[in-house]
Amino acid sequence: MVKRRFASALVIGLGLLAAGFPASAADAPKKIRIGANVAAANLIAKVAPVYPAEAKQAGIQGIVRLAIDIGTDGRVESLNAESGPDVLVQAAVEAVKQWTYRPVLLNGEPVEVTTTVDVNFTLSR
Repeated sequence: MVKRRFASALVIGLGLLAAGFPASAADAPKKIRIGANVAAANLIAKVAPVYPAEAKQAGIQGIVRLAIDIGTDGRVESLNAESGPDVLVQAAVEAVKQWTYRPVLLNGEPVEVTTTVDVNFTLSR
């Protein structure tokens, strides 16, 4: 039974190499895409956005979606708004650029990642 498991693992490993996965850290990609849930699990410092006064007065709520790049040190390096109410975008950007993530490792080496973040603005009733 053990031999069979080992043989399966070896075949799977060879299949991954054949599928184009890097054979060594030197071949590893410099930047990878991760899902928003994976990124959220690696979030270690989060700054809440300041709700813009004009948006509060106008009763504007919504979700601002940002595409972000996270460096090998876990800091947000760049971000771009993908969607959301214009009046809320700047507040979301200002908050998220202060967030810090646990570095993502690939083959034991930190890599840059790209992901999305949703910032939810909700008025309390």
